[in-house]
Amino acid sequence: MKILFGMPSKDSWGGPIASEPPFVEALRKKGIDCTEEVYVYGDKDKPTPIFERIRRVLATAFRFRKILKAQDFDLLHLNTSLDLRTILRDSVSIFLMKPKQAKIFCKIHGSEAEKFAETNFVIRFLINYLSKKIDGLGIHTYEEKENFLRLGFEENKFFFVKNAVTIHENLPQNFSRPIKEKDECFELLFVSRFIETKGLLETIRACKLLKEEGCKFILHCVGDGEIRGEAESEVEKLALQNEVKFTGYIPESEVTEYFFNSDLFIFPTRHIEGFPNVLFKAVAVGMPIVTTKIRAAADYLKEPENCLFSTQEPENIAEKIVQLIENKELWQTMSKENLEFGKKLLPENIAQEFLEIYEKILTK
Repeated sequence: MKILFGMPSKDSWGGPIASEPPFVEALRKKGIDCTEEVYVYGDKDKPTPIFERIRRVLATAFRFRKILKAQDFDLLHLNTSLDLRTILRDSVSIFLMKPKQAKIFCKIHGSEAEKFAETNFVIRFLINYLSKKIDGLGIHTYEEKENFLRLGFEENKFFFVKNAVTIHENLPQNFSRPIKEKDECFELLFVSRFIETKGLLETIRACKLLKEEGCKFILHCVGDGEIRGEAESEVEKLALQNEVKFTGYIPESEVTEYFFNSDLFIFPTRHIEGFPNVLFKAVAVGMPIVTTKIRAAADYLKEPENCLFSTQEPENIAEKIVQLIENKELWQTMSKENLEFGKKLLPENIAQEFLEIYEKILTK
């Protein structure tokens, strides 16, 4: 089997750059002929200017076209999403690539398919084009599948997939997360791109309530993005400078240390998530978790085995944090369950699942 992978650029932010390279390497170890080429660039702290985005899309599409013309691939695997920008990018790219006999598989890292149930003629035409050209779609959640089906995609093209998570490969044997007394200082962790829908501001406001209740804690906000200034202003307004710390964007190795050394992961997102890598990293290293019940969290995690589900309201977030701090038995059980779940996400296990999917697509 010979596969051309459309990969995220090495300087990308977000889950795909953390999960896709080790997954592809695991496929190689299983004897699959894998060629990697950059397809996804993504925004960082600021959106990419429109003309630069267009230039990159066209240059990338013609680069893929050259590779596909020079070699015979069984499958073209693209990492993508389904929002307005990726609908435009993918339809133009696939048209220009002309992948010949290669089947097309698209792994969806989050989608906004529900927004296009009613749209204009041009976008509807492009969605119909993609639905015919794509031979298989890897999706994370049932909600996403239902939204795609409403747009006219065929049900037999969908396959449920998970992301590879490598963070727990470095865990010591028989690792267990320490349990603190409720009067000790707890290290809380928020990791994400700082955009409005990820829940950073709500987490900071929850910290004000924790402080008022006498909890001892430090919240580490790991990442960067467009609302960082607003978040720092909120910390100052609420007089939380001693309790809330910002790291800025830091290398993946340093992020990993925060996952190992923190006590509790907070992720009250309302973003259109797929399979958020930061959430499942926290799962994989046995962290107790407070998160919202949406998309992959709703489909893969259970309460109270893996997490406590909160709303996006600061009062509810704070309540769930206190519940974990005060309940040692719940803390210990959740940590143990999450460590076991994390083993399923090792790259070799994910690679085997994908191999079975590829074979089904190629034999259609």
